[in-house]
Amino acid sequence: MTWFFIALGAPFLWALVNISDQYLVKKYSVGKRGSGGLVLFSSLIGIVMAVLIGIFTSGLSQIPIIDKILLFINGGLIIFWIILYLYTIEIEDISSIIPWFLTVPIFGYILGYLFLGEILSIKQLIGSAIILVGVLLISIDFSLEEKNKFKWKPAIYMIACCMIIATIGVIFKYVTVVDKFWVSSFWEYLGLGVFGILIFIFIPKYRREFLYMNKKGGLKIFSLNILSESITVFGNLLTNYALLLAPVTMVYLVGTFQPAIVLVLVIIFTKFYPKIISEKIHHQVLIPKIIAIIIMIIGSILAI
Repeated sequence: MTWFFIALGAPFLWALVNISDQYLVKKYSVGKRGSGGLVLFSSLIGIVMAVLIGIFTSGLSQIPIIDKILLFINGGLIIFWIILYLYTIEIEDISSIIPWFLTVPIFGYILGYLFLGEILSIKQLIGSAIILVGVLLISIDFSLEEKNKFKWKPAIYMIACCMIIATIGVIFKYVTVVDKFWVSSFWEYLGLGVFGILIFIFIPKYRREFLYMNKKGGLKIFSLNILSESITVFGNLLTNYALLLAPVTMVYLVGTFQPAIVLVLVIIFTKFYPKIISEKIHHQVLIPKIIAIIIMIIGSILAI
């Protein structure tokens, strides 16, 4: 069972990153939709990662020009999903946002079917439908007395966000061969960084927010982003190592526990560290979330 704890380490680490994201947005956002500065901080990570990969990886130019362009565009798409994700965090609890990422495989199935010729099984279709039921449930605010309880704006943002993530994955898979993983990652991170620089130059609102955040807590924000990126990479490495010890399906199944881990961490932080993160955890809100997450995990089990 060693593989299980190794595999479980990945979603736990990613959940910590989610908590950090919520903390940064709540603490450093500037007014309505004021997380644009955080987007630029995230894009700077692209430059850092590209430089590090460039130092330790050879043959960066030895892929076709069209692949470089597609991967570079992927970097820009990463910024778009980050923007949507941060906008959603501004208006919705992190414990209600993270379960949405379980829909990424659904969009991946659709895009893989359309562009890569991949076939969906009946089991995957049923699992996808169950995940969508869970998503619909978690998008309903049961604490409201009004008729309009469905949270449309977070749902629209996260649908677009997850579609973009799936598109990024399909493009990366389409152009990348196994022994060129780091080469492809270099061009993708480079695109992320360059698009971030273009946003800084041409979008004044984001530039002002970035400069304000840099003045208010630049070193802290950048350090947390670096730490978050490092934790994410370490989580990826744990998953890859677990894949060597256990069947792929079992490892990916453990990864679907991330929404549940986030919810547990949110409850702990709300009770003991409310200055870092605080959400409504009374039974009217908590029980539907738990049911929705269980439904989505069941759907993911079938879809894997």
